Amino acid sequence: YAALGIPEYWVIDIRGKRAIAFRLQDNGKYQEITTSVALNGLPIVLLELTLEQLEKTNNFNAAFWFSQQIVNLQNP
Repeated sequence: YAALGIPEYWVIDIRGKRAIAFRLQDNGKYQEITTSVALNGLPIVLLELTLEQLEKTNNFNAAFWFSQQIVNLQNP
């Protein structure tokens, strides 16, 4: 990814309900981050919470829950 200049990438572990994001640093190495730069400050933990929602409800409701969290981030 670094050779292609990809600034950020995520690893999603569905079974483990874990999301890990990495950001390309000036030294050409990736470092784990807790907030996405590519998605305008999205907290990575929100992805993990959405994976938990998927266990409790259907895809539509989990997607709706996620969208409401995004709205809340934009309008604190």
